[in-house]
Amino acid sequence: MKLSRRGFTLFEIIVVLAIITFVGILVYPSMKTSIDKARMDASIRDLAALLKYAREKALAEQETIAAVIRREEKDLTLFDRRGQSIKHYKLWEKVYFDRVLLDGEESLDNRVVVWFYPDGRSTGVAMVVRNDIGRQLRLKTDLLTGNTRIFQPGEKGFDDEILK
Repeated sequence: MKLSRRGFTLFEIIVVLAIITFVGILVYPSMKTSIDKARMDASIRDLAALLKYAREKALAEQETIAAVIRREEKDLTLFDRRGQSIKHYKLWEKVYFDRVLLDGEESLDNRVVVWFYPDGRSTGVAMVVRNDIGRQLRLKTDLLTGNTRIFQPGEKGFDDEILK
């Protein structure tokens, strides 16, 4: 009677696992960088969405909304005119507010307040958000329209001469 050989030997399994481990070690740094980039992009998109929400809420409810940026705490909170918190957002731990300009003037204060008015205007704010390895994204809220926009590094329209 002839026995058929099925399955894998222990040696074959160990070789395959070693190859997978080696490939994983090679790929991990670039994968981590991609994940960090995606998380930073998500943080700046969340900030922009919150500022857009503040503008829309001010227009819809015809009341002034305050967006308070706390640099050291790395967060942004929206308040209504009664001082009640509407929404709160905390930045991802590896991202921080590098520079904040309010109406064209750099603010070094921990707390920066951006006002959104019922007619759609706002106090103009521009900010540079940076991660711990130096990548930066920029966000700007127009004072006349209250619209918020994200700018990629090198993209025109952010007043690059101010942020050198």
